[in-house]
Amino acid sequence: MKYFVSLPVLRVFQSPCSNFILNVALQLTLSSGKICTSAVFSNSSLNLTLPDASRISKADYSCKSKKKKLEAPWRILFFGTDEFSVKSLHLLSAKYQTHTLISKLEVVSSEKGKHSPVIKFAKDEKLVLHHWPVDPDIIKDNYDIGIVVSFGHLIPSKIIDAFPLGMINVHGSILPRWRGAAPIVHAILSGDHETGISIIRIRPKHFDRGEIVRQYRCPISPHDTAGELHTRLAEVGGQLLLECVRDMPRCVLNAPAQPEEGATYAKKIDASYSLIDWNNMSSVQVYNLHRALGHVYPLLTQWNGVKVKLHNITLDTSHQCRREQSMNNADQRNKQSDDGTQSTQHLSSALSFLSGAQSTTPTKRTAVETERTSGEPGLVTFDKENKVIRIKCIDGKSVLCSQITVSGKKKMSAVDFSNGFICKVKNEKERRFVNLDKQFMSVEKS
Repeated sequence: MKYFVSLPVLRVFQSPCSNFILNVALQLTLSSGKICTSAVFSNSSLNLTLPDASRISKADYSCKSKKKKLEAPWRILFFGTDEFSVKSLHLLSAKYQTHTLISKLEVVSSEKGKHSPVIKFAKDEKLVLHHWPVDPDIIKDNYDIGIVVSFGHLIPSKIIDAFPLGMINVHGSILPRWRGAAPIVHAILSGDHETGISIIRIRPKHFDRGEIVRQYRCPISPHDTAGELHTRLAEVGGQLLLECVRDMPRCVLNAPAQPEEGATYAKKIDASYSLIDWNNMSSVQVYNLHRALGHVYPLLTQWNGVKVKLHNITLDTSHQCRREQSMNNADQRNKQSDDGTQSTQHLSSALSFLSGAQSTTPTKRTAVETERTSGEPGLVTFDKENKVIRIKCIDGKSVLCSQITVSGKKKMSAVDFSNGFICKVKNEKERRFVNLDKQFMSVEKS
């Protein structure tokens, strides 16, 4: 077994003395388990004696590499699985090619997702790929920080602590709102007007509760789908992550605590969320449900005991057009009343009030109430002009649908559904969708 003399000792021998420079490493050999206590080097002009080895620890004889300072270029281990992850990994990989900001980039992904976008990208870019779970021993002294984007696994403290800078996570919401697995879907389901990206430090035992390193807010339009928002936030998340990497270690070490006020939880989504409750959901709620889930799970309902999937759902805005027209007509009537008959109308209204009679002209409120009570929730009519089916909701307004899949049949147009199903129900009041019971549903993804 051999030990190399430590660097401070070598410097003694490398210092100039009578034109003598020692160019070879000194080796001390253990003989019978003991270190040689002394050695003498000499030439015509130099006599050097090593100190008693009994006063020097074995650690002093080992050649230790200095620990890397916490500064760029960074050594990064990336954890991810899906398309949301790939955008961040793509931007990091581009920087890695320059070796200015990132000197090392390797990837961890789950073996369950052998065909996952992250695994495919890592192989295409020839990045070193590790399969989850990873051994903390391979992390220590080999990486500066761990970066997590849509990974889906709770990371234990022994892995987090193995990184000098810990780990950070890119999350698709403005934390603490929508902690959990499906923040984008829940933001749309709840009708939120804005969302964003949070980059946080990862803490053990809990998801999405670490200190906030960076945040970025962006609006949600009334017609954004979860798929569209997912793509947009993936881009924002990747750019925000690069900002963090450029600002490390300051932004990570000085991150403020995440507040608890306003915290909500975004549960993992499954097919049961796609069931329409006609007895309780307004038209906007049904539309938001489609925006949130339609790209993965078509909304489910029932027609005469048969399961039906609804595709391409939109809000019916025709009632707004009718209301605007009604208000325009009312304005015209008010203008005409300025010709001298206004006082007579006022007198007539006053007499009607005193006599307890109600005005024969419906107010805006009664018009809306009349609209809401015209038809039960789930009632279906066919709009020939626009070639869609119109479905009444609990608020009296409707949603429109242009494509339908009846269980056991191919996807069909609203025209075909009208001809094959709606017209066969003679009683118009029975042309209704009803809630599909969960226990009878077998769900496939679209």
